[in-house]
Amino acid sequence: MGLFQWVSRHRAGLIAAIGYATAAVIAITVFVYLTFPWQQLSDWVRVKIERAAGLEISVQKSRVRFPFRLVWNGVTVSRPGPVARVLWTAEQVSGGWPVGAILRRQLDLDFELRGLGGEARGRVTARRAPRGMKYHLEATGKGFDLGKLAAGFRLPSRDVSGAVGVSRFEYDWMNGDVLQGQGLLVLEANEVALKSLETRFARINGDVSLKGGMGHLENFSAQGEALDLVGSGSLLLRPDFMESLLNFNSRVTLRKPTGPGRPSGGPLALLSAMASPSGHLDFALRGALRHPTPYLNGVPMGAIGAGGFDPPIVIERPVESSQQPMKSPQRAGEPPRPPVAPGGPGK
Repeated sequence: MGLFQWVSRHRAGLIAAIGYATAAVIAITVFVYLTFPWQQLSDWVRVKIERAAGLEISVQKSRVRFPFRLVWNGVTVSRPGPVARVLWTAEQVSGGWPVGAILRRQLDLDFELRGLGGEARGRVTARRAPRGMKYHLEATGKGFDLGKLAAGFRLPSRDVSGAVGVSRFEYDWMNGDVLQGQGLLVLEANEVALKSLETRFARINGDVSLKGGMGHLENFSAQGEALDLVGSGSLLLRPDFMESLLNFNSRVTLRKPTGPGRPSGGPLALLSAMASPSGHLDFALRGALRHPTPYLNGVPMGAIGAGGFDPPIVIERPVESSQQPMKSPQRAGEPPRPPVAPGGPGK
């Protein structure tokens, strides 16, 4: 008897078996969904992430979306301490993971995040290693509001506008020591306006390699209406991110030097005055991220963060005439020495 003949003779029994099996799967799924301790699982995931990142996470409301997707609303990420400092807020964070990972109590989470005007998605995993727990994070994002990001870092949010995205982010670290990990971050921003500099950039790109508490900025470029900028630098990371030490060097090319029809004052006029005849000058930022000091052609310009550039810092030094010979100190008890003529003795 062939297969088709057997199936034909037992069609009714096969249909019934398939129906019973399907109903059993649905019943088990619904039972697990209704009786599973989702709140305990939500707390377990939150604690796992807090230990991995060394941060505190508060959630206003958590719920479950069928079949196995956890949704957090009103998420706040803070740095622990006597006075908790808010680092990040998100309208909604959702994550889903395989049932096997849940049963094995492994952190293997696909997540989506919405907040600060943008959205991101990625994956975070945790695995046991010979030296402890190894964590891996990869993500992409787009549309984050630069003004809202600046406000989150307690910077003047009205001085900057635009949208920033992350086309690639990968990072690995061990045992919750996030700053000592390694990874890669590729940033891009569009339509960035800097009011304090009175200029706008159509596009900004940069690659950041991270390793052992140090970030290296490479392939940085910014194309603007009035100037273009290319550069590189380094960032020594601190637990308080805004206290991280920046060392950034770049080459600026002015597109629209100050001239007839343009304002005679302001940052662009200062840049034009210090630029070479071809419109080039060197620009650097050094110091803590909260208040870095800008340098133009090696001259410090005061600190950023008070609404713009301060005037150049001029260091006055006494100038000695090259025509006056150096005098040896007069000893006590000696008569006063006669003055020396400009031409020298014997002239």
